[in-house]
Amino acid sequence: MDNQEIYFNLNPVNFLIISGLLQNFIVCGILFFNKGDHPVAGKLLSATVFIVTLHLTYLMLLDLNLDNMFPVLLQIPYSFLTAIGPLIFLYTSSLTDIGFRISAKHLKHFVPVAIELVLQFIQIIYSIKHEVMYYNNSLYFILTPTICTFAAGSVFFYLQKSLKLIRKHESQLLKNFSNLQEVTLAWLSRLITYYRLLWMGWTPFITFFLVFFRFQLQYLAIVIILYLLMLIITYLTYWIGIEGIRKMNFVFIKKETSPSTNKNYVNLSKQAIKGYIDKMEQLMKGEQLFLNENLSLRDFSQEIKADPNLVSHILNNHLNKNFYEFINAYRIEEAKKRLSDPKHKHLTILAIALASGFNSKTSFNRVFKQMTGLTPSEFQKKKTA
Repeated sequence: MDNQEIYFNLNPVNFLIISGLLQNFIVCGILFFNKGDHPVAGKLLSATVFIVTLHLTYLMLLDLNLDNMFPVLLQIPYSFLTAIGPLIFLYTSSLTDIGFRISAKHLKHFVPVAIELVLQFIQIIYSIKHEVMYYNNSLYFILTPTICTFAAGSVFFYLQKSLKLIRKHESQLLKNFSNLQEVTLAWLSRLITYYRLLWMGWTPFITFFLVFFRFQLQYLAIVIILYLLMLIITYLTYWIGIEGIRKMNFVFIKKETSPSTNKNYVNLSKQAIKGYIDKMEQLMKGEQLFLNENLSLRDFSQEIKADPNLVSHILNNHLNKNFYEFINAYRIEEAKKRLSDPKHKHLTILAIALASGFNSKTSFNRVFKQMTGLTPSEFQKKKTA
């Protein structure tokens, strides 16, 4: 073995990647052992972060030239890319269903992973038998691009399913909750969108790199792109793991009643419907239930002494609003009164938001802008000028 083979290739960029990978492994452990309100979700996300980190770690071993120092490293399967999509989908499923459990029916999603593992063993055996480098032979340059291409399709398919699941979940939240900060999965939707875009760029690049450049890094542009993509994947994966840890203890809540249309409600008399609407308005205007920042459809329905499905039916079909819109309309009106009153001018926007029933300035600003076309500050200046 010559000096070129045993040279330890450590540079500032791969050091930064390696640092991120070490952090990812720590995040894996925290997610795996932190039970939170739903330990299954933590374990699923831990597995996702681990698989991505393992794949990048292998590439770093090659970049550091450790494969030449310890050839046995090339005889260990490292790639389970086809598991990433299913794991994220199952993780999303666990966040939208408190009763979610891993069962035998989920194994079908991981059949491609078994195939991917078999293909790696074939390559390992081939390289040993023919005494060639694992990543530098004709079989590798056929099978690995195939695996990467299939993995890209898998990631796209399952992450698209995850986004659909989140959209359905968010739609249900609007029917059941008046504040979404602690129950929304918008954060996960954003991360999945970024992750999907990144993997859609990563896998074609790697395939192109293997097929046309065959692991040769003689072009600076290729090296820069490769390092850049690895940096982004490493730290985006870390971000996903950290967000998962942050959300573990409050995103998993018991689902409220899922409103549905009942044929019996369609036959309600106009007088009965008006009676319910009057009672709703009395609770809003008279008792100001909207000031309860945690008000849910179930709580509101108990005050009216009506079934949550009935209340939702009336809101959707007779007031043309979901529960979220109905409650926040009253909160915005209360906020407008306070913003317009000079005696409240000394109060901050956050104080007015909290006093009006919102639980954060961010959600208040967003809803206020949607309903009035102005930000709270713009509205206040206009009214008190």
